Amino acid sequence: MNEAEFAYRIRQALDEGVERLDYTVSLRLQKARLAAIERGVLRQSAPVWVPALQLASEDESQSVDTQSRVSAWLLRFGLAVPLIALALGIVGIKQWQNDQMVAEVADIDFAVLLDDTPIDTYAHQGYGVYLRNENGM
Repeated sequence: MNEAEFAYRIRQALDEGVERLDYTVSLRLQKARLAAIERGVLRQSAPVWVPALQLASEDESQSVDTQSRVSAWLLRFGLAVPLIALALGIVGIKQWQNDQMVAEVADIDFAVLLDDTPIDTYAHQGYGVYLRNENGM
């Protein structure tokens, strides 16, 4: 049995069943059918919102649903890009600070290795400040 034959048999069964319905049920069904048709007509004739910066397309077949899905995706993408840039910036700044700290410690170690200062001097808390000021860091 193909689809057309199946649909024909269903329609026949429904038509036979309608003849046996009570008048009040038939009237309510007819009113509901008319209300549904009116709602469908109102939906089709309602104006469609189009963004002001959107260019008119020559192809009228593109649906509004597709356009709204694409614009929603672009909006999400537009919100994600600054967040990703912010995260990359924070990671970059942290890495730069770590590199600067390593460079400072390496300079202090290098100054200690080249100097003939007694060991007690290295234990003093202000020695690192003294070396930074002396070398112009």
